[in-house]
This record gives sequence, C-alpha cells and structure tokens, in this order.
Amino acid sequence: MRAVAVDGEGRPLHDHGPSRPAGGRMVAVWGQSVPRELVVILGRALFPPAVRRLVAQRMRRLGADGHLRLRLVLPGPEDEGPRPLGALRWEAVCVPSPTASAGDWDDWADEKLPPPDGGVELGRHAKFTLVREVRPVPPLPVTDRPGKGVVIVADATSVHGGITTRDGEQTVAPPGAGTRADADRRLVAQALSGSWLSARELPSPATAEQIRRQLTPGAGVFYFGGHQTAGGLVVAGTAGTDAAKWLDAGDVAVWLRDAGVRLAVLMACDSAGPTENAGSALSVAEQLVRKGVPHVVAVQGKVSHGQAADFAGRFFSSLAHGDAIDVAVRKGVSPVPGIEALPALYYTQRHSNDLTVGLRREAGRPAFSSVAHRLPAGDENQAPPLTDERFRVHLDAWWSLGEASPLDVLADPAGVDLVELLDSAEATLQRARPEEAQYEEPRTWYSYETPWGRLPRTETELREAVSPRFREGKRVAGRGIGLVVRCPAATAFEVGDEFRAALARLRGFGWDLRSIVVQVHGSRPDFVQRAAEQVARVLRLREYLVREQGSRGEQPEPLAVPVPPRSTTPLHDSGPTDAASALLAEVRAVEREGRQDPGPAPAVDVRAVVRQLNDANTWGDAAAESAVLRDVRAWWPVLHRRLLTAHALSRTGAARAESLRLAAAHDGDLDVWLQAAGGTVPLPADMPVLDDISALAESVVLGMVRTDLRDTAAYAEWRAELRTASSPVLAAVEAAEQGQVTDRNLNEPDTAVALERAGRLRPDDLSLLDPEGRRAGSWALVTRYPLDERIAAWLYELEPPLLQLAGLAPASMPYDLELEDQLARRRRVLRPPPPRL
Repeated sequence: MRAVAVDGEGRPLHDHGPSRPAGGRMVAVWGQSVPRELVVILGRALFPPAVRRLVAQRMRRLGADGHLRLRLVLPGPEDEGPRPLGALRWEAVCVPSPTASAGDWDDWADEKLPPPDGGVELGRHAKFTLVREVRPVPPLPVTDRPGKGVVIVADATSVHGGITTRDGEQTVAPPGAGTRADADRRLVAQALSGSWLSARELPSPATAEQIRRQLTPGAGVFYFGGHQTAGGLVVAGTAGTDAAKWLDAGDVAVWLRDAGVRLAVLMACDSAGPTENAGSALSVAEQLVRKGVPHVVAVQGKVSHGQAADFAGRFFSSLAHGDAIDVAVRKGVSPVPGIEALPALYYTQRHSNDLTVGLRREAGRPAFSSVAHRLPAGDENQAPPLTDERFRVHLDAWWSLGEASPLDVLADPAGVDLVELLDSAEATLQRARPEEAQYEEPRTWYSYETPWGRLPRTETELREAVSPRFREGKRVAGRGIGLVVRCPAATAFEVGDEFRAALARLRGFGWDLRSIVVQVHGSRPDFVQRAAEQVARVLRLREYLVREQGSRGEQPEPLAVPVPPRSTTPLHDSGPTDAASALLAEVRAVEREGRQDPGPAPAVDVRAVVRQLNDANTWGDAAAESAVLRDVRAWWPVLHRRLLTAHALSRTGAARAESLRLAAAHDGDLDVWLQAAGGTVPLPADMPVLDDISALAESVVLGMVRTDLRDTAAYAEWRAELRTASSPVLAAVEAAEQGQVTDRNLNEPDTAVALERAGRLRPDDLSLLDPEGRRAGSWALVTRYPLDERIAAWLYELEPPLLQLAGLAPASMPYDLELEDQLARRRRVLRPPPPRL
C-alpha cells in the first residue's frame, strides 16, 4: 500500500514511491485499547513523510470552519488480501489536536512522537474526516439519479433468541434492562422534523417484509438500529414479536439499490468490521457498498443503544442542514471521551468527489428559515398577540451582531440544531474580515440537551455534555462562547425559579459566555409558543422569539395525505357541501384530544370549504372563523396558505375582511392574500370595527406596494387611512411610491423598516446609501436581513466604535461619554424594545 496526497481533481501533490507493506500480522479488537505499536504502524502507513509535510502546511492555513478529508482508497475484490484494509482501526491514529500551534504541526511532520499534548485520534478530531473509498463490483445499476427525500427508519433492537445464518446457528442476547427500542427512531424523527427530509418510521421491531415493502416506492436514506452477525442484519421474524431472524446483507443491498437509496446508516455492532479476528472478512458496510449502495455509515465495535440513538440524532440533524456525509459523521460522534465504538463511512469510487446525499427536496419542504418574530412576554391569562412585522429578525444576524450579551428564549417547533446556523454565520464574518483587521477568534457555539429541565452544576459536567465536544486549549481574545439550551415544550411548562438560578450559574463557570439561547421545541406549534412565553416570564424577560414555521412536509398540489382514522368526520367521504364541517371537526379533534402532534394536514378541497362557509356560517361568526384559520396556520402552514387564497378569491361577507386582517399579521401571508385578490381587495369600510385601523392600513398599503397593486381603487382608500400614521411611515410610503430611495430615507428607523417591508431596500443598499453607517435607519435593518458577506463587508468598513457596537471589535478604547451619546441611538435601534401588548 502507499499514501498519496492529491488535489481536488485527484492529481498527486508530491512524488510517491512504490507500494510497500504496512506492518505485520497485528490486529486490534474493537472496544479495547489499540496497542501503541499498531497505532505507530498505521500512522506511518497513512502519513509517510511527504504526506505529513503537506498536511502540516494545510493545517497552518486551515480556516476556523475548515477540515481535511482523508480518503482511504481500498483495493478491488480481486486485489484484496486475506485481511481487508477497510476493517483496520485507522481512526486510532493520533495527530496534533485542533488547537495545536504551527510549531506543533512542524514537530509532527518531522515524526516527533507522540504528538504534542498527546494528540487526538482521527476518529474524534474536529479538523479531519476519514472515509473509505470502495471499488464497486460490476455491473451495477444506475444509482446516480437523485433519490427521494424520504428516510426509512427501522429498529430491531429488542429481538433476541436463536437464528439461522449462513455460518450456522447463533443466539442473539436480549437487550439490557432499561433499553428503549424507540429512542433512536424518536431522535431521528425529531432531527428531521420541519426539514425537507421526512422520516418514515416502521413499527418496532421491524421485519424483513416491512423493510422491503417500505423501500419499494423509493427512498433516499435507510436507517437501521439493531444487531448484525455473520454478514447480515438481525430483524424480527414476525410482526409484533421479539423473535429474531437473520437477513442476508446481499438481499438488503438489492432492495436498497432498487429503491434508489443513496445512503444507508447501520447502527449495529461490528457493522463496519468484526470484533474477533479483525480484518478477516468483509464487513456488512463494505458488502453493501461493493454491491452498489453509494454511501454507508456503519459502526466499528460494540455500540450501546443509547450511543447509537445519540449519534443518530446529531448525524441526521447535521445531514438535514445540508452537510456532507463525512462532516455529519464527525458531528455525530459523541462528545463524551473514552473507549467506545466509532462510526465509519464507506462510499463507492464513482462518488469520490460527491459526499452529499444528493436527494430531491420533497414538495412543500423548503430549506430551513432563519426568520423569527419578537413577541412580548405578557400576562399568563392573555391571548397570544398577533405577529408585528416591525419586529421581524433573522436569527443568524440577531445572535451574531450587537454588543449586548443576550439571554433569549426561542419557540422553535421544528426543533432543529441551531449550532449549524450560528457556526455558518461566524464563518461568514470570518470570510468577510479584511486582512488588516484585528483578528478575533470566532464565537464558538455549543448545545446542551435538558429533557428534564436540569442544568449542569459544575463546569466539568457542562463540558462533557455539550455538543459538539468542548474545545480544550487556550483561546485567544475573541467573540466568546454561545450556548443553546434545548428544552422540550412539556418540560418548559414546568420550569421555575431554580431554572433561572441555574442559567445564571452557568455564567460563573469561567467560560466567556456571551449568549444563551433557550430553544423550546415540540411537535405542536401553539403549545411550543405558550411554553416559550412561560419560560420568558420565569427568566423575567420582556420578550421571546417565535421561529417561522416550515411546511412540515405538506404537499401543495394535490394533497395526497390520507385523513387519519382518528378524525371525527372522514374527509375522504366529504362531498362538496360538507368540506368545511369536516375540516372543523378535524381542528376540534386536535384541540379536544390535546394532541401533542396535530398529525398530517387533512386532504380537503379549499374551494368546497369556502362554498360551504358562504352558504352557512359553519365555523360561527367572523371572529370564530379567524380563530380556526389561526389554528390551521400553526399546524398546517401550506393548507393555511391555500385557504387564504380561497378566502381572497371567493369568500363573502365580514369573514373575508377578517381573513385579510389575519393575513396582515405576516407579510408573507399578506402577499398570498393580495396576489389572489388582485383588484378586489376589501375597502376599509368593509372591515369590522377596529380600535386602530391605521396599524392594519400600514401593513396593507406596504403590502400593496410590494405586490404592485397601487393602481387600484382599494389602494387609494387604504392610503387615505394612513392619515393617523407616524410621519416616518408616511415618508416611507411616499418614497416607495416615487420609486426613489435616498440616504435621507435612512435617517429614521421607522422609515427604513417600512421601506424594507415595501420591498424597496436590499442588503447591498446599505453600502451604497450609507457607506459610513451614520444613519440610524441603517442599523434598524442589520438584523432584518440574513447575515451574508455583503452585510459583513459593510460592517468591517465602518469606524472602530461602530465595529464595537456590532460586536466585531474588542472594547479596547477608554470610556468616552460623548462617544457613548453618539452611539446610544444606534444601540436602541439595533435592539429596539418589543411591541406593546
């Protein structure tokens, strides 16, 4: 064998000699310490002198978010020796830690062993990924086509008893006490909730027939949690029982290939290599790849069900964010140190430069949104307020910019990992930083799961529990640390003063903790919002944030999701006259049964719903109808938008005007409503009596400017209602009507926000209209845009005090009272007070 460093096109970067033996007959048993002699042999084979020097050079230039991918190109079956190289424990090779200095890397390149500070195993290193490239056995079917964004989740952890394998009779031991067979399924589904990937869970324990049947329509990813032995998986023999049955890996490979599966994840002991006589036979993972499955993640050694579930949750969360598979594997590795199993990635040679999943997004599943709305934390008995679009923010900019040290509560029904979003924002800031700017370490974000509301009592406990693993080593002056505390909604309802005290204790642990975000998550959005507001009150905050909802997998056209049998009135039996009654029954059933998960959106004909509502007020008066629409928006966003369209087109009476008022709470919903209505937008006189119609008029007028509906009679009527609006808003409307925006329009924050809502300002306008950042309105826009390099580059060009205001420069200057007075206004508009209740 030989090791060669190549560039992105596969061209060698140095002269390499002939292949040579890597070592003797030594092997290592997974789950036990690897002999130092073996580590040295594997390290010299993987990193000969020429490769070491190149790796050391690359590590010195590697950015904060960069990593090196190590590819082990394995020989084909005709060239494979008696011990497959892929099963050797390459992950045990040690290299300098992620915080090692350039001198440490130079010493390592000169083969001074052991590495400085003891080094870090490749399998746990934050700056390396290790992948095994396999030559498939020809001929293979075409698998380069994009796969469906469906993840088949199968678990067979509980099966046990005698099985018949190709190697003879074997016995599978029963699971240990306290093992929860649904732990991995639950964490996978939670990681994918709200994303463009959808989890399709099989009953546990899964049978071979259930797996085959679910794969037949096609899937993109297959996940299996359970056992493997003798080159096959162990599944249930009969549905609903724990009796075990052996399933040959060759059969599984055919099913996966025919289904178009791009990635298989096997959380089964020894699925990446046998424990005894390591390297003596092809692993299940390597068999699947050689037979045409493009990517397979499997386990080296013995893995507990808890470890498998933890890895699966982190891995799929990273994958759903669009990370390459090897990066998702690295992020999925448990942060707790010690001797334990590690995941390994095999992939086919045809896909050596493509380690993405390569799946089609399912209809109705948009990319993750970083949009959130700031809402006031009111009295416990008050109804949740309507969204105020003046207080919309992008989470990446909100938590990355601004000199304040915030404690925030986020209602996030999707429950996705925020660390990836925030790490991406830090990388954006680093890329935009000019070379001459004073260097600061990017902010490092960690997450901590608190399913029972308990927070660590010691710094050591917190370091061991955060994800990703806490970065040891001395940190230079930088942007500090951020922590996301993930809390289920059911737990959030129960937290009290001790939770507030525990959060305050975290800041005394010696970390430079700049931001703490309590992320409340769950399946039912309205429960999540109420729970988040409760936490905000406990923490004595004036406000909390609500993240915009995704489509949760709803199909836009046509709705193909069958109605669950729990519905009071089956919607598939609905005629054109009872569609509204059936939808109301489904909404009432969710409320009456107190479901934590509303379930899939019911299949309804929205035009038939509106026809019935026009014939008879099936949902009550206009206010009651608005309440139903609000519930539908929280649970089934795509269905809500279709109902808004139907209301705008053909709903009659006061309820149509009421639906316009509800849509006006979100600019995106209002666009849908106005574009559907066209020139038939209701007039202000058609609206029910409101305490302050000017607030509604402001949204409607800005929306009609945004959707090019100014040449209508309705626009003139709504424009006249702005007579009581503030002068900055009137100035914004006049500037939008003229189509000319100047730097003077950025003097007032309210004017700038109104122009942005009218679609007349973009991120790159800041550097054109206000290159020196002297207008208060510019700062009101900073957190309303997603953090990209245009915004970051503009910020880095500003004077040092403004950089300090944005949190991008250290507070190195003495206190200046006059300067503080000059910055006070910008500081207020960067984080304005929340709206009043």
